[in-house]
Amino acid sequence: MNNKIKEAVDTAQKVQRNFDLSRSIPKKDLDTLIYAATNSPSKQNATHYSLKIYTDQSIIKKIHEHTKNFTLHRRGNPEGIIEVRDSSVWHNPEYSVTNSQTLANALFIYVNDSDHDNVIAGDHLLYAKQRDKNEDSTVKKIFEEQQTYSIGVSVGELLLSAALLGYKTGLCSGFNRSKVSKIINANDEVRLIVGIGFENFNVDRRLHAEVLNKDVVEYARNGELNEHWRFPSFEKNIKVSINDN
Repeated sequence: MNNKIKEAVDTAQKVQRNFDLSRSIPKKDLDTLIYAATNSPSKQNATHYSLKIYTDQSIIKKIHEHTKNFTLHRRGNPEGIIEVRDSSVWHNPEYSVTNSQTLANALFIYVNDSDHDNVIAGDHLLYAKQRDKNEDSTVKKIFEEQQTYSIGVSVGELLLSAALLGYKTGLCSGFNRSKVSKIINANDEVRLIVGIGFENFNVDRRLHAEVLNKDVVEYARNGELNEHWRFPSFEKNIKVSINDN
């Protein structure tokens, strides 16, 4: 069992950039994934998010069109390519590509649920009384932190469950929130998109599902012009101590 868990962790850690869309996720697996995503721990079992799930490829493709936030900037020189404008991050479309992990067999989209009645903690009750005032406060910060924690825990359980079932996954936080909100009719902030699906065997998982090298700026190309562009990958180095050692 220990080895199975480690194998699932290794699978979930690696983003799938292209999925085999000729297949469909069986209902029993989809039900299990929904169960994992909606029954994860949260503060006093409070409800902090809602889930919108799509297997309709026409909707998924519309969502994917608004994920052109993967920026191809040169290290240390993002000027004119990615900037902060009007309190949000602006991505130059000429130097960006879509996040093709959203072209999946199924999308799980996490949306804030700020108006849910299932608030129990005292600080959450204080926030509920003032949430319509739209002002920054200590209780608002606490509530938003708890939303983030709850979504993070749920996503972790979802990814691990998907890996145990043999699926590949990908996370996307870089997307046009207002446009995706309109597509899915979300009443609250859209936080995260999770793609789940079948591995595209015999294809490098990091190859973009649609974008070719000829479609990106010259310095970012990593193959022949008519070959699919390959996403970069980086090494993670997390420090761990046991009993301060």
